[in-house]
Amino acid sequence: MTDRTLFPWASVLRFGLGHLRLSPDAFWRLSLLELHAFLGTSAVPEVTTRPTLRALMALYPDAQGEVARNHGPDLGKDHSDGR
Repeated sequence: MTDRTLFPWASVLRFGLGHLRLSPDAFWRLSLLELHAFLGTSAVPEVTTRPTLRALMALYPDAQGEVARNHGPDLGKDHSDGR
């Protein structure tokens, strides 16, 4: 089993619903950038690129053939040249 750090949902929910007093609907509609702004962090979330997408796909593979069926055959292709 690989070592995976889980997202601290309990702490973030306590902060959003308790400290900020957001309604559940307002909390779940927040974007990651808005959440970062509320948390007071200056770091911007990392942008997902084709290589990082491939790494995530390797960590969390779909069932055989599911990617091509749901997302098209070129999902794994590198389009960094603009095509």
